[in-house]
Amino acid sequence: MATIGAKYLTLADKFKRTENGKTAAEIIEMMSETNELLQDANALQCNDGTNHITTVRTGLPSAVFRTLYGFVPSSKSTTEQVKDVTGMLETYSIVDVDLVEKCENPKLFRLSESSAFIEAMNQKLQETIFYGSIKENAAAFDGLTVRYSKKSTDTKKIGSNIIDAGGTGDDNTSIWFITWGDLHTSLLYPQGSQAGVQHKDDGVLTETSTSGGKRKVYQDHFKMDVGLSVRDWRSTCRIANISISNLADSDAVDIEELLNEAYYKIRRYAKAGGRTCIYCNSTVLMYFEAQLKSKTNVNFTFKEYLDESILHYKNIPIRECEQITNEETLVS
Repeated sequence: MATIGAKYLTLADKFKRTENGKTAAEIIEMMSETNELLQDANALQCNDGTNHITTVRTGLPSAVFRTLYGFVPSSKSTTEQVKDVTGMLETYSIVDVDLVEKCENPKLFRLSESSAFIEAMNQKLQETIFYGSIKENAAAFDGLTVRYSKKSTDTKKIGSNIIDAGGTGDDNTSIWFITWGDLHTSLLYPQGSQAGVQHKDDGVLTETSTSGGKRKVYQDHFKMDVGLSVRDWRSTCRIANISISNLADSDAVDIEELLNEAYYKIRRYAKAGGRTCIYCNSTVLMYFEAQLKSKTNVNFTFKEYLDESILHYKNIPIRECEQITNEETLVS
């Protein structure tokens, strides 16, 4: 993830944002990363205040053949409740009043600074969706990696939707099939709030230092109340333990074979009103496209998705997400 920079804007920052005495309308965001995941995800309002409770059926009732005058034993299905929490992702933009008012277009100057804070929140949210852990940060929420963290051969457990790509070192990454939808995986927002980034212009405030000094600043507050729910884990799949060093050897990791296995794990369950996307980082995508050059395969096509031509696998868009790291813990 990119480093967002110093705490306050300096005068040098101000001059970098001007051209011939006029404020530049656009800034080339060298720290900007892709936000594809947030373009794909749906947002679901919590059903229990700031929490979301999902009831999952874990067992079916029995059905038997009955003879004439025979009895049918009573039975019932079994269910389990899962509670997902939301967290408050917040940041403040603080700029010296004199710095803003010396600009030809103060509003545009403040807007340019705001875009950096929104980008920072987007990147932090995507990182948390994959790697968030309540154990490590009680104010956040559990991401997908925490949920899909241990392999299992039991098809009734979430670990059965983890595919092992064979990596054993410390340079591992993952490819994710995520099905977004109210019945599948969703971002959450609390009851009574709104989805997405909320912005409040606090106007001019007076800051006081520890020694009693004062100064006037413009303050903007950015906030996002958000969580993650995996209602049906069967429609999402993790291809884990992909060794980056092994990817350099085209015969060591067959990405197409791994995608095919994941596709057939989720295919039946993803049909119920969901939208499935594949997520990987640019390193994996680079090696994957190199592997495809030596193949002729109708399963892969470049198609338009959200006004962009991108690679699809069996009509599922492959999305690039730099928040998926190459230093994941080995999944066993």
